[in-house]
Amino acid sequence: MTLKITPLSGTIGAEISGIDLRNLSNSEFDAVHRAFLDHAVLCFRDQDLTPDDQIAFARRWGEIHDHPYLNGLPDHPEIIEIVKEAGERNRFGAYWHTDQIFTPTPAMATMLYAKEVPPVGGDTMFASLTSAYDALSDGMKAMASRLRTFNLYDKQSPRSKRMAEKIPNRETAAEPATHPLVRIHPETKKPALYVNGMPTTTHFVGMTQDESQPLIRHFLKHATRPEFTCRIRWSPGTLGIWDNRCLLHMALDDYPDYRRVMHRITIKGDATIGIHDLEAAE
Repeated sequence: MTLKITPLSGTIGAEISGIDLRNLSNSEFDAVHRAFLDHAVLCFRDQDLTPDDQIAFARRWGEIHDHPYLNGLPDHPEIIEIVKEAGERNRFGAYWHTDQIFTPTPAMATMLYAKEVPPVGGDTMFASLTSAYDALSDGMKAMASRLRTFNLYDKQSPRSKRMAEKIPNRETAAEPATHPLVRIHPETKKPALYVNGMPTTTHFVGMTQDESQPLIRHFLKHATRPEFTCRIRWSPGTLGIWDNRCLLHMALDDYPDYRRVMHRITIKGDATIGIHDLEAAE
């Protein structure tokens, strides 16, 4: 079999075929890594992976990131099992976000493996924060490069309260994290917007929430324009991996009568560096 890369849209995303993730050579992994940097989100179909197989593949990308509030599987704590039962109305990840922006060193990548999916629906959407930054006006780029966001995991928000039974470590203290609004990707060196919506990104440092939120909503609306997006349509055995350093994602909650089970691993990242940080260092 020969590795083949098929784009998912004109902007981001690619499907990789012709490889078995259980037996990936170093040269094949190098090709997958290059595709990851080029396309930011990848999916692999018809992969027959045990939890140990998924963990082994994840470790080729880096050290596994432990979620501060969610517990993993009893025998494989590296894997968080995300289950939505038929008829359940609690929505996990059903809003535009990038994972663990509320920590000082957010997750570099997220890996999701489909175990059980509805017959239709339950896709995951992605939006390119790199393309969103590139499409800003020069004036907006200049302003954005000097802003920092204040981010906090808000356990008292309506969304968190609905998810209470899925967040076992609710008593763990939530620490805030600040990040540059324009983040430099550590590998591609490309600038990208780096922001979530409420309740996670609450405001800009040095500004009030009332002053910040209209601008934050503008950036999110801009970043999720259709031409910046792609989606993964899941089937059992599909594995997706995406770059949290330059993407937003959202799980679509359009399958109320069906069960969905996914196995998630996140990979540790680095402290964020902003475009203004680089300019100040020169």
